[in-house]
Amino acid sequence: MLSHFVRGIIDGLLSTLGVVIGASSADKAIILAAGIGGAVANGVSNFLGAFSSEEYKGQLQIQKIERAMLSNGIEDSQIGKDMKKERIKAGILDGSSTIIGGFIPVLPFILLDHDQALLWSVLSTVLTLFVLGAYIGKVSKKWIIVSGLKLMALGILTALLVHFIQYYLV
Repeated sequence: MLSHFVRGIIDGLLSTLGVVIGASSADKAIILAAGIGGAVANGVSNFLGAFSSEEYKGQLQIQKIERAMLSNGIEDSQIGKDMKKERIKAGILDGSSTIIGGFIPVLPFILLDHDQALLWSVLSTVLTLFVLGAYIGKVSKKWIIVSGLKLMALGILTALLVHFIQYYLV
């Protein structure tokens, strides 16, 4: 389940940061509407995607168990019910963590004036990515600082890419 949380947070952070940077030349109300709307829509999308993916994997597992047991009807058994609970948990965790991650780049636009908000949006996103990367490093027993810096670098790269698109291609 941790993988769904991590994926959701990263997705929410980076996709919403892209929306915020892309809309940064607009009024604050437009940035907030785009950022919050994007975060919520992305969260719902990730809920549905994770649930559907887990449902597909679960059905394959059920079919494999049924073939091994030479029986049908395992879907209504306790194993089938437990697998359904796991699918629901995966969807909720993936979707809600995406929304939570999506609010981090938007929060500075709620709390600060427009000129400061973009800088703090990028900084809060990159810092969150560093902390998340460090945690991943700790869990996977790798270098904590290196893991944090890797994820942080990907966030900076994303911000620069979106900035380039917004200012030079649009």
